[in-house]
Amino acid sequence: MKNKIFEIIDGTLIGDACIQFDNYKYQKYFSYKLSAKDRRFLEWIKLLFEKFELNNCWISIENKNPTRFALYFYINSCPYRQLLELRDKWYKQINEKSMKTIPKNLKLTPIILLHWYLGDGCLIRRRSDSNRVPFIVLATNTFSKGDISFLIQKLKELNLNLYPVKYKSGFTKKESGYCLYSKTQDGTPYRFFKLIGLECPKEISNCSTGRKGIYHEEKFFKDKWPIEEDWVKILSNVKGIGKILRARREELGISRKELTKMLNVNKDYTRKIESGRRNPSVNKFRTILNTLNINSSYLLNKLK
Repeated sequence: MKNKIFEIIDGTLIGDACIQFDNYKYQKYFSYKLSAKDRRFLEWIKLLFEKFELNNCWISIENKNPTRFALYFYINSCPYRQLLELRDKWYKQINEKSMKTIPKNLKLTPIILLHWYLGDGCLIRRRSDSNRVPFIVLATNTFSKGDISFLIQKLKELNLNLYPVKYKSGFTKKESGYCLYSKTQDGTPYRFFKLIGLECPKEISNCSTGRKGIYHEEKFFKDKWPIEEDWVKILSNVKGIGKILRARREELGISRKELTKMLNVNKDYTRKIESGRRNPSVNKFRTILNTLNINSSYLLNKLK
């Protein structure tokens, strides 16, 4: 279980967390810092740390941004020797500047992925297109192209397919590095949430993440997770759904011919969906679920 604390720290460091360096009375001091809009989120992280005897943490208002809070701990006084290596592990001198880089021995785990997503990820829904599958975005705009390629490969090892897209700041409107966007037609969003958890951790679900997007609406951590309509779109192209639909049809005593008629499609279309050789459109998938009287929760339980 002790490894869990290192996974949490690694996940936050891929995101917004940092290792700060200070000189005090000719001594080098390193401190960990994680900032957030909602103090309650940091209190949850602090409790996780304290479970592993990391008891020298504190939370205060950020110096440079009084609307945000930050969680700190001094690495020098930590009970784990491995934490003393964090600075060297995550930072390299590049052009005479200390830059955060991805460690080449990093192995992505569900815990690391969860905390990366909590700190620097989101689920994008397109209001202008009710049939478009939501996609996951993971921020990597502070990392080099080499580090981003490395992360993409590590995600592929988890059967998650993401690709880089140029990032444009919502504040300056200037391009700054890249973010990773998930593919949507290969089931990546479902596999991603299956790894990190199908629901937001309940302790932080109502914690604010600030005002986001072009509509400048206040968002919460629970908004990073799919709701019913999102799941319908995401599950429309997940492998294994066809078998579940067929089993449900047979459970209801509906023949394939009858279902085909109900859906107003040809028999070959229904056969291919049930055999997994074809994915239905999102709109047709909604119709199938309504016809079979099931929802996304039913499908998620059957997919486990």
